[in-house]
Amino acid sequence: MKKVLIGIGIFVLVVIVAAGSFFGIYVYPVFKAITTTALVPYDDKLTIITGGGGNTGILVSDSLVLVVDTKMDDAAKDLYEKVKTLANGKPILVVNTHIHMDHVKGNPLFKGQQIVAGGNYTKEFWVKENGEESLPTQWLKDTLVIPFGDETATIFNLNVNAHTQSDVMVYLSKRKMLFGGDVILNKQTPSMRGTFKSDPDGYLAAFEGVTKRFDVKTIVPGHGEIGGLEIIDAMRTYFDDVKSASADPSKESDVLKKYETWRQIPFLMSPKANIEYIRELGK
Repeated sequence: MKKVLIGIGIFVLVVIVAAGSFFGIYVYPVFKAITTTALVPYDDKLTIITGGGGNTGILVSDSLVLVVDTKMDDAAKDLYEKVKTLANGKPILVVNTHIHMDHVKGNPLFKGQQIVAGGNYTKEFWVKENGEESLPTQWLKDTLVIPFGDETATIFNLNVNAHTQSDVMVYLSKRKMLFGGDVILNKQTPSMRGTFKSDPDGYLAAFEGVTKRFDVKTIVPGHGEIGGLEIIDAMRTYFDDVKSASADPSKESDVLKKYETWRQIPFLMSPKANIEYIRELGK
């Protein structure tokens, strides 16, 4: 019996050490990158706050304030205080690019304001994922075009299954800027899950659609640094690569090596996980 207990103890210790190593090597760096915030004063009317969950934009006009995504945890509270100061009593329009908690957990702080999200989710699904207090006030099936002083914001539902079944993007025409949500990431591997109907072909269709529809010069990805069209080009190439590797296993090792510098978590959000997911879809 003593030997059995010693064996169990050693096994538990090995599991704890392995789990700690996995967290330290893979999870913590990604978690730190996602949660660390940085304030980017883009111009006198537009402020971008990266990290703390999904990247956020705050656009101020004389009569309305636009907020793209509401972050999570302490970053959501800090964001709300910043927006409240900038709004100075003006009404606020919040846009959720998609349903995931790192983009919507701050919604309850904006109670009484208008919150728009993709209309291809059901209320029941949203509540299951995030709770009733974070529910949007408006479900967007198509497009909203809203003037913000000398700027025009086009808020549109992709209406394809991409990152989720109801991704929304925001385009600012004067600035030629696109807020892409998690359909567009900068050097971070996408998370693809059947629960949210993730679809590689939907991603590729989205990249094609937005670049044809809009004159995009600046991209604010859901996660990662702000950049230009090279971010979409890299994402397009990524999906071509993982689709190719899913169909031809001999290409898999080269694809994994090609993207080893992208932020990723094995089994959850990694090229390997994406390749296996696409194989299961039969794409």
